[in-house]
Amino acid sequence: MATRKLLYHFNRPPHGTVFNTEGMRASVGAVAGIDEHEVTILFQADGVYYGLKDVDRSENKGYEVTLKKFGVKNYVVDEDLKARGISEDELADDMTVISRADAFKLYQDAEFILDW
Repeated sequence: MATRKLLYHFNRPPHGTVFNTEGMRASVGAVAGIDEHEVTILFQADGVYYGLKDVDRSENKGYEVTLKKFGVKNYVVDEDLKARGISEDELADDMTVISRADAFKLYQDAEFILDW
């Protein structure tokens, strides 16, 4: 089977649900499977809180290590950060800030979009 571009879209806060953990686990399955899909992770809306330095991401540490090994990038939408009063200085080092227009391009390029 051919490699496909997958966009994992996280728009919920990282607390109170299992969405972030399950989304990370699913993204690892996509990159580590036989088909080796190209995975991109995008945090929008309240999902941007996952990118903060002080958020407890220990539950996902193993997933994050694997995703990094496969070159998966984490993107955070700038306009959603600003709407929540979050500066780029408050983000973890593994987050890349992009504009909403660039996020739209990720949507256009993706063959499958998975919302978490």
